[in-house]
Amino acid sequence: MADVLSPKGKLDLTAASDLHAAFVAHPGGDMVLDLAEVSQIGALCLQVCVSAARTLHEQGHQLDIINTPDSVLAQMGAMGLTPETLAEGV
Repeated sequence: MADVLSPKGKLDLTAASDLHAAFVAHPGGDMVLDLAEVSQIGALCLQVCVSAARTLHEQGHQLDIINTPDSVLAQMGAMGLTPETLAEGV
């Protein structure tokens, strides 16, 4: 069973270190990033997610991104990403 990470609020510059720490604390295996309670996402937090996805893929695991609000989808899209490409570590 995959571990679920459910951040809340704004994932901006000030949230990047906590998000990184949450990914680093992950014990291994597949992971689910539930964005249902995220209101905004910035470039640095997206970069943290891409790095985490790449690391998981290198370890033979995957990152699934679920429940992405429309406002967060729009912010991802403005930076050339989708939940699918983000989960692939692109």
